[in-house]
Amino acid sequence: MFQNKKTIPLFPTTVWAFKIPDEAADRIKRDITAKMDELVAAAPKTNNPFLQTEHDFHTLAEMKELLGYFTEALGEVIGALAPKYKEMEITGCWANVHPANSLHRAHSHPNNYLSAVYYVTVPAEGNQIAFFDPRMQHYILTPAVAQSNAYNSEHLFFEVEEGMLIFFPSWLVHSVPAGDSAESRVSIAFNLNFKDFCARISPPNWVPNVPTHPKAP
Repeated sequence: MFQNKKTIPLFPTTVWAFKIPDEAADRIKRDITAKMDELVAAAPKTNNPFLQTEHDFHTLAEMKELLGYFTEALGEVIGALAPKYKEMEITGCWANVHPANSLHRAHSHPNNYLSAVYYVTVPAEGNQIAFFDPRMQHYILTPAVAQSNAYNSEHLFFEVEEGMLIFFPSWLVHSVPAGDSAESRVSIAFNLNFKDFCARISPPNWVPNVPTHPKAP
């Protein structure tokens, strides 16, 4: 009936996924798991089964190999986004331990440009992260659907696995659904922003045409 037709994704919200080679992922899992056992044993006792480290986890020696892959992947993400200034720095990095049947409420990561998660240990029944539609207008009219898909869902479940590193915009709301596994899930979270943000990013990015301090003739 039509000469041609297209489905055009306008203003897509992008999630990037990178899978680290299995041998490297196994080494990283061994080193980080041993370090987490050490840190948890030395930490003050808490009634909260969901554990998070301080925000400088990337400074540990056990993170060196992972950071090599992280830096390479970040370069590809920044290359795709193509900002004028490409120098980024980690503003926070921490390890998470989700015990069996635990969840993490919907949230975003304010005051950052990109966020990332690396999956150290992923139980078979706890292998999802949920991303929520950022367009508020979408919630004004939400009819029942015959089948959920990428075009009509208010949120989408993304399956993860051990050795996977994902990047997403820090403003994108996400959550961790509860799984049925008896095992804990261990992940490493990252926040990133532009280096020298105030000097390079905050100033207006339009081009003026009247100098404030004219050069002397």
